[in-house]
Amino acid sequence: MQNARMPRSILLALGLSLAASSGLFAGTLTVRPGVPANGGSARYSGTQGLEVDVANPNRSPTFVQSSHPSAEATYRVRFYVNLRNLAMAGGDELDLFDAYDGADPAPPTTTGNAVLRVVVRQVSGTLRLSAFVRQNSGAELEIPTPVTLAPGWRAIELNWAKSAAPGANNGRLDLWVDGVAQTGLTGINNDTEVVNYARMGAVNGIDAGTSGTLRLDDFASQRSGYIGLLSIFPDVPTDFPFWSYIQGLYAAEITGGCGGGLFCPNSSVPRDQMAVFLVRAMHGPAFNPPAATGVFADVPPSYWAGNFIEQLAADGISGGCGGSPPSFCPTDPVTRAQMAIFLLRAKHGRNYQPPAATGTVFADVPANGFGAAWIEQLFSEGITGGCGNGNYCPGDAVSRGQMAVFMTRTFSLPVQQTGP
Repeated sequence: MQNARMPRSILLALGLSLAASSGLFAGTLTVRPGVPANGGSARYSGTQGLEVDVANPNRSPTFVQSSHPSAEATYRVRFYVNLRNLAMAGGDELDLFDAYDGADPAPPTTTGNAVLRVVVRQVSGTLRLSAFVRQNSGAELEIPTPVTLAPGWRAIELNWAKSAAPGANNGRLDLWVDGVAQTGLTGINNDTEVVNYARMGAVNGIDAGTSGTLRLDDFASQRSGYIGLLSIFPDVPTDFPFWSYIQGLYAAEITGGCGGGLFCPNSSVPRDQMAVFLVRAMHGPAFNPPAATGVFADVPPSYWAGNFIEQLAADGISGGCGGSPPSFCPTDPVTRAQMAIFLLRAKHGRNYQPPAATGTVFADVPANGFGAAWIEQLFSEGITGGCGNGNYCPGDAVSRGQMAVFMTRTFSLPVQQTGP
């Protein structure tokens, strides 16, 4: 199967995505479920290809095994992982991905040694990704700088190669996270190593303080050449100006698009959609606001985004668009001036007040203009540079593509890159 750039919820459910410049790997993909008595499970589930349950106090490895490699001297792999629902105590770690040099075994048997390991560990309240490579001596080398993983879907790609000959010492490991190159390893003495099979999931070394679930998707492997990230939305190609930010907003699980698998990047953002974006960014994507009660005259309790709109009001981000009783104007487009107020209140709190406007930042935003102080503060915080030619265009509607930029910058969400 060639790497077809499918949506993430489809690809792994069909199996491994394979492409290779020197011929395809051959083999099988096998789910190794946890022993029922121990309570572990690995399953194709929900909107992701694989969900692994690390049931406390179950510590049994739970993984998907790939036998596609066969005595590979070079091995490149790309997969997505979401650790938002995984809890780890300080110092805990687990192997997320291991590639082995032994003969392909029937799970859960292990043969040979792990020539490549991808490890997640908890350090000072954050999850960090590291990688290890086996040398001829049996000792391992670790990448010098583990990568902090933000919550949400993170794309991991590795390129492993053994040394070309005894004494050549030119083995290597390259690592990308979300398409951004990280510090890898070079000069490795590992000419005797090969890759014969690989495992992904809660593969090994699961510590007692670890529980919850981890999600995995879109496993792709090949012998050479950069695999790269999936373009999630067909109406947002990689050369679209806001591609990196839209991908980042999706990876943070704040948006799933506008329907039909699309993002609609050039459509304006109505106030009801803005409420959903902001509440998810502030409270997390799993947050479900209380049922709506009818706070606003034009937002009945049955309105599709009523609970998010009322949560936005409860958080002090918006009191509506005026009137008595107040209305929210849910289908009105959000203007760039309104957006500045929404974003800064969401970032700094309901009582935040920016410094007085000077009227000197944007040519079309005088000091007494609507939202001027908020607009200038948005500029000061590096969230926007305006709409071009020294202007801000305060009355213009915000597009969904522009909103992705504003949201990722305001909430410091990781963006994604296309890679080399």
